[in-house]
Amino acid sequence: MILFINDWTEISYYLRLVCIVLFGCALFRKMTSLRSFESKGTNKKTKIFTILYGLIAIYQVSICILFSTSYITSIPKHEEAVDLTFPLKGGIYEVVNGGMSSSMNYHFSHRTLKYAVDITRLTPLGSRKEQFESLESLKSYPIYDDSVYSPVEGRITEVVDGVDDNVPNTLGGSATNMIIIKYKEYNILLLHLKKNSLLVKKNDFVKIGQEIAKVGNSGYSSEPHLHVHAIKHDNKRDYFNGTSVPITFNGNYLKRNDLLLDQTLIFR
Repeated sequence: MILFINDWTEISYYLRLVCIVLFGCALFRKMTSLRSFESKGTNKKTKIFTILYGLIAIYQVSICILFSTSYITSIPKHEEAVDLTFPLKGGIYEVVNGGMSSSMNYHFSHRTLKYAVDITRLTPLGSRKEQFESLESLKSYPIYDDSVYSPVEGRITEVVDGVDDNVPNTLGGSATNMIIIKYKEYNILLLHLKKNSLLVKKNDFVKIGQEIAKVGNSGYSSEPHLHVHAIKHDNKRDYFNGTSVPITFNGNYLKRNDLLLDQTLIFR
């Protein structure tokens, strides 16, 4: 459960892989030690503890299987999802928030943000920020100032620029630099963009893969990342007031701890 729920980029994503390997080694070691356990005999006390440990093990394995199955199978119906092109290129990106569970995606409990995803970029050591840089420096986050590319072909219905980027670990207000693209009957929202980095204006028509802005840390955001979600537009005067719809990227429904390289899902 920790492997799925925990945000490993706080320290290093690669520790997640190490834990998987260590667990396999520990399991193998325990299996090879069963013979020595049997050689010690099976008195009444040993049998009682063996039964108790067995029941605990069955319980833990059952929870693990149920959770893993839920994690793997809990995806929206394909016909309900809006498929987008992954809007970032040139690095290893990780999904910080995503999935159909509040434990993996804090947006999931909000009607208008339910299927939103937050994306960050990994350093060579597997964290989302440089460990030896100032925590108050935006440049210590490798995703800061990365180019954002249009995930769909459509018309720009709203842009907001001029909102200052927050100092890391502090939250700004509700106003954020953003771009909203009209795609079919949906609005695609890209939030927390860098101040004065927007390359499009309202009513522009954009193509898939066209550079449109830079990643920033504006609005209700404590560190640089890219937020993406789609809504069915219920209120033309309030672009945030709509029903969130599932989104996929290049056919994949992204969840927390998914890794992407050059817009391709490489590990989950």
